Amino acid sequence: MEKPAFVADDCLPFMDNISDMLSAPYFVENEMEPVSISRESVEIRKTVLPKDRNSNGFWHGGTVYGVMDHAFAIISNIEGHAVGQSTNLNYYRPGRGDVIIAKARFINTSRSLYYVYVEAFDGEKLVASGIFTSFRLQEVHG
Repeated sequence: MEKPAFVADDCLPFMDNISDMLSAPYFVENEMEPVSISRESVEIRKTVLPKDRNSNGFWHGGTVYGVMDHAFAIISNIEGHAVGQSTNLNYYRPGRGDVIIAKARFINTSRSLYYVYVEAFDGEKLVASGIFTSFRLQEVHG
């Protein structure tokens, strides 16, 4: 499998896992796109459609969370399978633009848990951020 330009060289051994995450039905059906993927950080984007807006015309909070959650899922599953355990999410302002950008990076990793900081942006403006925790599945990580 050829490495796409948005994937860092440190991810070459994990291309099958990355491919699985980028072909997940939620990612595909919601028309998300990868921007950059490395073992330290992930950035994805989603063009906001009319169905992604609430009755006030702002981004729906569930849409914002969904994009952030998938950035978290990608980074948590690069080296092996992990499942979400908890999320502490804060919204700061309504999203108004046409593109949601989500950026995820590790805060801490242990033998069984990943702690990931995820941010959502409308251009340069921070819309939401949160701490996402995942449980690393032992049958994969030993």
